Amino acid sequence: MRSTTHQWLLLWIARKMAADGFLIRGYDGPTPQGGEWNSLPRVFQVGGVRPDAWGMRPETHQIAIGEAKTVEDLESQHTQKQMRVFGRLLERGSSRLCRLYLATPRSGVYALDRCLARAELLGATHIVRLHIPDCLVEQGAGEYV
Repeated sequence: MRSTTHQWLLLWIARKMAADGFLIRGYDGPTPQGGEWNSLPRVFQVGGVRPDAWGMRPETHQIAIGEAKTVEDLESQHTQKQMRVFGRLLERGSSRLCRLYLATPRSGVYALDRCLARAELLGATHIVRLHIPDCLVEQGAGEYV
């Protein structure tokens, strides 16, 4: 079961990917305020793992993968496998690495550093890190009181 925090992080990933020119083609919704993305198909598996979102730039066919990680997720073996697969994923017919969008609550930044270091991806230029303030991804975020 995906947590509320995870789903908010996924929404922030899709927003950033779209702002960077990617059309979201697969999305593991539903998410709050996900709109049309919530009706997109689930993302395909790659190397035995499934990302949370993927998109493509129509003019260049460049591919991007999105993965939301709660602080707890960052310590798991499953996440390490995902980082090894997604962090080294090449675009079809190219030697260019796919862009990888990673979102975590700001309180998990150091845990993300450790996760990426274990996967030998710390400082990789094809990774777009989103450090979302915790108050924007917690239960009730975005709701009026």
